[in-house]
Amino acid sequence: MNPALQYLRSSVGRKQLMGLSGIVLYGFLLVHLIGNLGLLSGPEAFNKYGYFMLHTMQKVVVPIEFVLLGAFLLHLFLGFKVTAENRAARPGRYAVNASKNTSRGFGAYMAASGTWLLVFVVVHVPHFRFDAYRAAPLVTYDGVTMRDLYAEVVRSFANGWFTLFYVFSFALLLVHLAHGVQSSLQSLGLNHPRWNTALRRASYAYAILICGGFAALAVRMWLLGGAVS
Repeated sequence: MNPALQYLRSSVGRKQLMGLSGIVLYGFLLVHLIGNLGLLSGPEAFNKYGYFMLHTMQKVVVPIEFVLLGAFLLHLFLGFKVTAENRAARPGRYAVNASKNTSRGFGAYMAASGTWLLVFVVVHVPHFRFDAYRAAPLVTYDGVTMRDLYAEVVRSFANGWFTLFYVFSFALLLVHLAHGVQSSLQSLGLNHPRWNTALRRASYAYAILICGGFAALAVRMWLLGGAVS
């Protein structure tokens, strides 16, 4: 068998690919959060940032978006595959110990939250990236016309249900991310009794930073949208 194919079919190979794709996605979340912090600087700064990323840097950003899409689909596929394999291996009539039940229950949570996050991505990306539901208004700065993404963000989060959906999605992501970061790093070889505790704490801190940051921005924009609507 081809060594590459054999690696891809192996349990170790799948775990390492899942870990690597996860690291790519976790890193993107940090970059995305930093970009969204531009909302705190007001409409002009945020809109100019959006124009810079989607137009000036388009030749760089678009290939990166395809890499992220590939990493997301690979991570999702491998996650569902591992969950299906674990279910297939589950003994039917025989008792299992509590730790195995806990592990399988958490695996089910990871699969369920992954499914919800897929729905979130399907709603979120076409909305703000491609104006799928409603085109963002236009605004002009220094003679350059661009999408008024700031106004679209305010308008969207003025809807309490949309804000609730957004915040709930990141609440689910928090646990998913906290487990996923440490699991991904361990699958890539960072697994040792000396630093596993520190790694677990760092993973939870990172998850709280990312998910708390996105949720806090959503609530702030909801309050702002409610004030001007």
